[in-house]
Amino acid sequence: MSSNSFGLAAAFLVILLIWIYQRIRMPKMRSLAGYMSRRAINNEETWRFAQRFYTMFGIEIFTILLLGALIGGVFNITWLQSVNMQALGLGIGLILQVVATERELRRQFPDDPHSKQ
Repeated sequence: MSSNSFGLAAAFLVILLIWIYQRIRMPKMRSLAGYMSRRAINNEETWRFAQRFYTMFGIEIFTILLLGALIGGVFNITWLQSVNMQALGLGIGLILQVVATERELRRQFPDDPHSKQ
């Protein structure tokens, strides 16, 4: 089966544009937009830090995914064009984004009353 499409490249581009928009215009605390966890909504400082870190990490991840999808389409690399491979990269990227944000929140704000030590 030959694949000649760019797979999820358009979806990655849209998500990347959303992350860039969030970086420029930070959502209000406790709105449906933005990264929300118990640590992130602890106070305004943790909220702002979590939003900046989450969006910047997302921009990096989705830029890599978008470049991979585009390179797969331009150079006809079958495994980079595979929607399954791109979906797997998307899932892993989102998991890494959440884990890295929580790790950084725990590292930057160790006095968080919600942390269990």
